[in-house]
Amino acid sequence: MNPVAANSAISKIGQLQEARQNAGKPMSGSAAEPSGALGFADLINNYVQQTNVAQRASDSAIESFATGKSENVQQVVLAMANAEVSFQMFMEIRNKLIDSYNELMRMQF
Repeated sequence: MNPVAANSAISKIGQLQEARQNAGKPMSGSAAEPSGALGFADLINNYVQQTNVAQRASDSAIESFATGKSENVQQVVLAMANAEVSFQMFMEIRNKLIDSYNELMRMQF
């Protein structure tokens, strides 16, 4: 994941936190969600799509290098590293979500 994509993911998390803080406050005017606020499902869906785009870009760079369309090894390695970091972060998010779910299931009410 490149630094720009990482910053956009972090800013989306910040938007989610702001929306959560403002959830208890009455909204002026309409009952609609504030503009720019993302739900948790939207945040995860966007990150899945970004990871998929990185994986496809990596596959495309590898294919173009293997077929001789591109001779830029740096571009191929960079695309592969970007896809790998993005996928690793996605898997860590998944692991944390599963751990959180399991912790909730162990709680007794």
